[in-house]
Amino acid sequence: MRKAAFIFIFLACWSGVSAQVLKTVEYEISGKPTWQQLIPLGDKGVILFAKKDVTKAVIVKFDTELNKVWESEIFLDVEKKPTAFTVDSEQITFMFSEAQGMYYQVFSIALKDGKFNNRGFELREFFQDQDYVFFKDRILMAGINEKGAAFYKFDFNEDTGQFIPAELTGKATVQYLNYHATGNTIESLWAIKEAGYTNEKKKKGEFIKDAYVVYAKYDTTGRLIIKNTIASNAGNFPLTATLTDVQAGLKFITGTYQSNSGAKGIYVSRLEEGKTTFTRFYDYRQLLKGIPAIDEATVKKIADNFVLLPIQPVFGGNTLTMGGTFFQANYQNVTTSSPYYGGYDPYPAYGRYGTYNNYPRTQSRQVFKGYNFLNGFVASFDTDGNLISQSRVDMNLVSPAVEQNLAVSENKSTAVCLKGSLAISNLSEFARPETYKLSDETIDPKNAQFVAGYHGVRNWYGNYFLADGSRVKFEAIKELDLPKPENGKRKKRQQSLPQTNIRKTIYLSKVQ
Repeated sequence: MRKAAFIFIFLACWSGVSAQVLKTVEYEISGKPTWQQLIPLGDKGVILFAKKDVTKAVIVKFDTELNKVWESEIFLDVEKKPTAFTVDSEQITFMFSEAQGMYYQVFSIALKDGKFNNRGFELREFFQDQDYVFFKDRILMAGINEKGAAFYKFDFNEDTGQFIPAELTGKATVQYLNYHATGNTIESLWAIKEAGYTNEKKKKGEFIKDAYVVYAKYDTTGRLIIKNTIASNAGNFPLTATLTDVQAGLKFITGTYQSNSGAKGIYVSRLEEGKTTFTRFYDYRQLLKGIPAIDEATVKKIADNFVLLPIQPVFGGNTLTMGGTFFQANYQNVTTSSPYYGGYDPYPAYGRYGTYNNYPRTQSRQVFKGYNFLNGFVASFDTDGNLISQSRVDMNLVSPAVEQNLAVSENKSTAVCLKGSLAISNLSEFARPETYKLSDETIDPKNAQFVAGYHGVRNWYGNYFLADGSRVKFEAIKELDLPKPENGKRKKRQQSLPQTNIRKTIYLSKVQ
C-alpha cells in the first residue's frame, strides 16, 4: 500500500536568473497518516519521518540528489511527533514521551542502512524534559525539576538513572543542546528568567526582575565546565537564543529580546573563546522597514500579538544573515442555532410569541482557522554586529500548521512559500522573484490539503534549499457491513459503514 514515485524537473537556467528547482520527488503514503517530519542532514542528505497509520511509521533517507538510499518501516504506537531528536555521524535518534513524561521511548536509526533499535525507560519523579543527547548506551536529558535546571542521566545497560544539577539559577528553558565528539563536550544555551516578589517574605506578587541567556559547556556526565552570560543591557532583556558557528573559537548567539519600555526586536552577540565581546540590539521597527512603510501602530500590533518564528542563521561572505516570520493563531466565532430545541425550559414563555418546550436556542464557539503569517524580514550583519542590510517580506497568508516558510542561503538568496507557491529571489539584486508551483490549481483555505502546494522551505546546505509540500486524497476502499440480526433484517437507522483510506503525497524539491 505504499509506493515511491520520482518526478525529475530540470529547468534550464536563463540569462539573469539563477534561481531554479533542480529536482522534485514524490513519496506516497497510504493508510491514515497524521504527521510528518523533515530532518535535513546537510551534505549527507535528508531524512523523512512520517506516521502512516495508528501503529506504524516510515523513515526514508534521501541523498543530496534526492535519490532514495533506504527505507524502513517501524512499529510506533504513539500519536504525537517526537519531542526531540539528535543526529551524530552514525545514527539519528528520536524521543517520544507518554503519560506526560512518565515513560520514554528512544528510537535509534542507523544512517548507513536504516536499521533501528528501540529502548525505553520510566521516570517517576518530577522532571520537565526539554532536550537531550543520546550516547551509545545512555541518554542525558536537559530540563527542569523542582530544584531548577537539571540533567537526568539514564544508563540502559545498568537500568539506572540519576539527576545532576545544571548549576543555573532562575527559571531555565533549554534553547540549544549539542554534543561535540571531538572535544567530548556538550554545548548548550539556556534562557533564564529570575523572579522577584512584591512581598518577598510571603512570596506573593511574583514578577520577572531579570532575563538573560547563558552559554554553558558540560562534560558528557552533565558536569559544568564553563559558563558565560549574555546579560541584559540598557533595559533590553534577551529571551531566546540560537547558536551559529563561524570558525574555531568564534560563534554568534542571536535571538529575540524585550525592553522594559515594551519594545521588542532581535539581538546579535559575539562569542570568542567562550566569552561575550559585544551584544547589539535591533528594534522590530528598524527591521520591518520597507515599501510601503509600516506605521507605528502596526509594528506595535505585531510585537504585542504575533510570535516570531526565526529562521536558522547562515554565515557566508563574512556576513551573518538571519530573519524570521511573524505568526498568530487565528480563530473565528461560529454561532449555531437550533430553532426547535426540545429541551426543558425552567422559565417557559406563553402567549402570542411563546413556545412551550419548543423554543429556539443558539450557541457560540471559537473555531481554529489556522495560523496567520503576516510579515517577515531578512537582515544581514557584519562580524562586528553592525546591520548591513534588511528587507521586509510581506506574506499575509494562513497556514494550517506552524512551518518554516522563509529561508536564506549563504549567497543571500531568499526562498518564501506563499499560498502554495515557492518564490525565490536574491534581495541584493532587486530582481523579481521566480515562482514555482506544484499544481496549477488555485489554492484556498477550503481545498488547501487536497491541492499540491509548497508548505515549508529551509536552507539545506551551502546555497541549496530544501522545499516540501503535500496533498491528500480520500478513498472509500470498501464497505464494512454491520452484522445482520437472526431474522435477516436490520433495525431502523442501521446501515453499512464505509472504510476510508487516505493517500498522502509528500513532495521534496531541491532548489538553488
